[in-house]
Amino acid sequence: MNSIAPQNPAPSAGTPAPKLGHFAYAEVAPEHLVEVGRYRQTPRVVQLHRTAAEALARMIAAAASAGLELVPISGFRSVEYQARLFAKGIEKRGSEVEAARWVAPAGHSEHHTGLAVDLGEGPEPESDVEPAFGDTASYAWLAKNATSFGFEMSFPANNPQGVGCEPWHWRFVGTREAEHLFAAARIFSPAPHSK
Repeated sequence: MNSIAPQNPAPSAGTPAPKLGHFAYAEVAPEHLVEVGRYRQTPRVVQLHRTAAEALARMIAAAASAGLELVPISGFRSVEYQARLFAKGIEKRGSEVEAARWVAPAGHSEHHTGLAVDLGEGPEPESDVEPAFGDTASYAWLAKNATSFGFEMSFPANNPQGVGCEPWHWRFVGTREAEHLFAAARIFSPAPHSK
């Protein structure tokens, strides 16, 4: 898996703490991105790092064999694009802290790596990027099968990062490089609050 430089070493005394619950990630080089689809007949192209894209294609095919249609909603996002999303989140929720429960600050999104994808269910567009996706047949299938393709849900309910439950958001950890990249987020345990 070329050019996935480790951005997040295993936590140690020198590992930066997350910003509002999100770890810092650098943008993947554009030459490593490939198109994995377009979001529901819109002009928005969904791209992933080539390695994650290959695994996603296998996962989508396996889901289709089970009678399900997994739809890529969002993949790679630039820092600039994420800044706009976060600004909209602040506008909607009233503060950076509340916005960060649902959208990462710029420079702190797993989407920057090209290894994270938001997924939806074909026949249920109203559940796209909504908690209701957790009630779909596609989510139930992902919860049972995604790890076989190298994907894991980044933000389950009550996750230690304090990010809202996002059943639609899956990160690729199917290579040693990808595992290392997300190591800090995967084993994060916040310091206990002092009384």
